[in-house]
Amino acid sequence: MTAPSVPRIRARRPKVRSGCVTCKSRRVKCDEQRPVCRRCQKSWLPCGYNSSGSNQSGHQTQTDIVTTFQAQNREAASPRLLPRVRVGEFVEPETLYFDLFRNTIVANLCLNGYTNLWSRTILRESFRDDCVRDCVLGIGALRRAMMDERQLVKPPGRPPPLWTVPTIAINSSYTKYQRDAIQYYTKSISRFRERMAREGSSTPARTILIVSILFVMFEAMQGDTDSVDRIMHAARHALKDSLSSLGTERQVSSALDDEGVREADYFLTRFSGYNSLLSPFYPSLLREQPFERDCGLVIDSLPDETEDHKQVELAFERYTTSALTWCFRTCQASIFGRPLDMEKNKEEQVLILSQANNWCKFIAKKLEKEADPVQRRIWKIMLVEARMFTVYTTYSYDAEEREILWDARMNDCRDVLDLAESILDDMGPITALPPLFEDKLVPTLRCIACKCRIYAVRTRALSLLKRLSGPWLENRAILAGMKIMIELEERHRDASGFIPPRSRYRWNVSSWNSDRSELRMVLMGVTTGIRKELTIRQDGNIDDMIERLSTMSVQ
Repeated sequence: MTAPSVPRIRARRPKVRSGCVTCKSRRVKCDEQRPVCRRCQKSWLPCGYNSSGSNQSGHQTQTDIVTTFQAQNREAASPRLLPRVRVGEFVEPETLYFDLFRNTIVANLCLNGYTNLWSRTILRESFRDDCVRDCVLGIGALRRAMMDERQLVKPPGRPPPLWTVPTIAINSSYTKYQRDAIQYYTKSISRFRERMAREGSSTPARTILIVSILFVMFEAMQGDTDSVDRIMHAARHALKDSLSSLGTERQVSSALDDEGVREADYFLTRFSGYNSLLSPFYPSLLREQPFERDCGLVIDSLPDETEDHKQVELAFERYTTSALTWCFRTCQASIFGRPLDMEKNKEEQVLILSQANNWCKFIAKKLEKEADPVQRRIWKIMLVEARMFTVYTTYSYDAEEREILWDARMNDCRDVLDLAESILDDMGPITALPPLFEDKLVPTLRCIACKCRIYAVRTRALSLLKRLSGPWLENRAILAGMKIMIELEERHRDASGFIPPRSRYRWNVSSWNSDRSELRMVLMGVTTGIRKELTIRQDGNIDDMIERLSTMSVQ
């Protein structure tokens, strides 16, 4: 007769409640390093500790979530820009999602500037507009879902994948957070469509700008470039009848919010301009007419040296946005053969180039006198942009002459790379997520990698670009494609070390397969118009692809 079984009694140990909030929510061990634990630092996750302990029921009462970058640079995300949420304003799990958006997403976006837009205008609008509120909660839920994603395991003896597709974009078995993200996002889209159908062209431009940016953000976090392209196309058409009122609206908005709306206008214009010219994933943006705005070409005098640095930054963004619009129109005319008033275009080119040189001198003086390390980095980034606009505006309508002009600016490209590298070195290892919408250093490095034909210079630009790519799908895919394009051009370098214009390419179009494991590239000869097509696999080896380029057919 067997002895009766005795139930096992687990040894009870006191629970450790001093770990960070993120590790406790993921049910993993925390080393409790402050201000950011090693596990969160390694995984690019927000890290925070309860500032006032837990109540008797074990629920958290108040949490301060900090990103790695915030821990290293408190000045970049001042607490006054991230107001606390009152308990009655949200219910669970909305409080978690809003906190993630406010403390993680906003902090990430503020690394690239536009702080009034991200940390004030959008947050305030989320309390006034249900459409904005739902989208903000959807983005917060999406970020929470991404925190639990498992990265692809590197197979033994195989290189890591060239890019990683977010599982929310390909997995039909959604988690609770993924379901919540989609539900909030879908609800926001429905609300916005109903409002546009009801109000039509009378919908305020500020609403269209803010909602469009949030929709773009949700899709960009998943790497869905096709949806981003469609949203931007729709936003352009929706804004045509509303932009005339931009900057004059005072409905439930303070002067501070108006600065954020202007930043939204600059951001959306720069995002569409740079991506249409330097990313192959946005064909609609490249073919669309640029935003028609009443500000025209900016030829304002430079700010006074004693003026507040925030106002200087805003004036510089106004100039670069206007200059980029000119570059976009000129490039469109060249690529698609659109009519262009050449005399007026030349006059504007001289004005923009002169202003770029003036800004270079102005910013260099500010940088020389600046002692604060955070503000010095901002001046350096502005100087990179100003110097690159002296290169961008040295433009010719003739394709071959345009290539020769670029060849003559190689020393300027080297100087810009030196400055960009010093900026990244000053920041140290980027353990926080690089900015999702980086529109200053990334366009510069992409442009140099594409247009500079000195191998050492363009590969150096790629290595710096890699440091800013993070896990973002589009950035990683563009890195892989650019490397292949560079190596393809290198095969045509002649005995004198020169790549002739007829052997230079422009990455014109790209498309994905259904699960985004394959990327189709279409390269177009800059002067010849010859097309070359190839497919990059996510698990492919770039060196092997380059070796097979010799057998690639010309179509």
